[in-house]
Amino acid sequence: MNKLKLVIQVAAIFTVAFFNSFRTFSQEVSETKREFSFKESNKKGKSSSISFLPIFSENGTVYGITDSLGHISLEEETSYFIKSYFFKDSSFVLNSKSKSTIYLEREEIALEEIEIKSFRNPEDHLKHLNKNITPALEKEAYLSNFSGYFAVKQREKYIDFIQATGLSLTSKSQKWKPYDFVQAGWAGGDSYQFLVPLELRRSHHWDWSIGDTIASGQTSQAMDRSDQYLIKPFYSRELLQAFEYSWPLSTSNLKYYDFRYSLENGKEIIVFSTKDGERTNPNSNLFLIGEGRIVLDETGEGLESISINFSKYNYIAFPKDRRGRERQMGGSLSAIFEKSNDKIFVREVQFESKLFGPVNIGNPRPYRKGSEVTIIEKVNFEHFQFVKSQEDLESLERGMEYIGFESMVPYDQEYWSSNTLLDPDLYNKIKKYLGSKIPLSVQFKVNSGKRLIPKEKDLASYQNYVSKVIPQLDSISKGLSNK
Repeated sequence: MNKLKLVIQVAAIFTVAFFNSFRTFSQEVSETKREFSFKESNKKGKSSSISFLPIFSENGTVYGITDSLGHISLEEETSYFIKSYFFKDSSFVLNSKSKSTIYLEREEIALEEIEIKSFRNPEDHLKHLNKNITPALEKEAYLSNFSGYFAVKQREKYIDFIQATGLSLTSKSQKWKPYDFVQAGWAGGDSYQFLVPLELRRSHHWDWSIGDTIASGQTSQAMDRSDQYLIKPFYSRELLQAFEYSWPLSTSNLKYYDFRYSLENGKEIIVFSTKDGERTNPNSNLFLIGEGRIVLDETGEGLESISINFSKYNYIAFPKDRRGRERQMGGSLSAIFEKSNDKIFVREVQFESKLFGPVNIGNPRPYRKGSEVTIIEKVNFEHFQFVKSQEDLESLERGMEYIGFESMVPYDQEYWSSNTLLDPDLYNKIKKYLGSKIPLSVQFKVNSGKRLIPKEKDLASYQNYVSKVIPQLDSISKGLSNK
């Protein structure tokens, strides 16, 4: 059966089956904490506050972020690090005698070491690049295979882990208008990219007060959600979507950033930082505020990757004047690109972020307030193919949105023994904490074929729906791999 017939067949099944089924930030303040202020000093002796600056812990994760005045509460007798594209990397240990104001120096780059080619400045260089990059990023809807993992840490212990491979549908890309890609409610990133696992392994989730939420069946809507973090697996989808809207790989966005050239591993890169006025503007069109780098190819005419360190995030599902739009987050997101048939696709996304403030970004897993939550994700995409029929696209969107991560696929131990993205050291750390009471292998088997949140009232019809659709999606996925 060719791929066109597969798409038509799955579209028919989707259509029939679908219509026949249905803190305030409360970080605990210890006695050893006190407030510090970060400032930048210039050659004239004046200083200015450094707002929304991520401060990293000794283990490389984001400890906190400075506010709009450059202030932050830090613990004494603790090591901290500054990792920035614009300020010199530095480390420091605070104690009771430390001054309350910390001054950072701008990182200076020797321009004579960099070949700037025929461009007067990085902004002109990007204007030239964007003439070719922007059309190549604008794509029709397309299918691809994905593989990735999602892990959560709290109190420096891993408390959640999901790994999946399956089929991805990207229904829109680039050229966003504000909020036109946001569906009703909290759909967020799902409104433009849908992931359906065809292979899945999932740990139990350990809640600090009630124990294992999956085994005890405590993840019901009756839980007091006011005291919980709610995090959707593969949240990087939403941030990448916002990233596309606001990144400097669009000429219309260049006005929001400052740029300069630098070198990294012998390659020319362009580093960028959001202008000060945009950092403190609550009505900014930018969804991500921070700094980042664009890695160019050896010719300087192509794009290899883009990454950003962000310390403020405006939630894409909320209008500008909506309270709660600003998320207190700090972390990094990077995207590696692949060029195919004159189009540019995202081949890999890596994401790590710590959540500090009020969080309500989707189900299914609850996390207790009082300690920050860190999300770690990595997702790969491959075997890209356009969906040219609007009718097929609409059916695929309906079906894949309805299934989502609830695809209830069985755990296949043999498959996962040879398919993993995880670094062995990371997996061993996850296993150490999550498998301390029940081995991870046992948890994977117990959760085999289960939904993330059981909904007994429609479980039978849902299982019937999934049993018909998953084989079709699996055939499409294999067809992509064999094209």
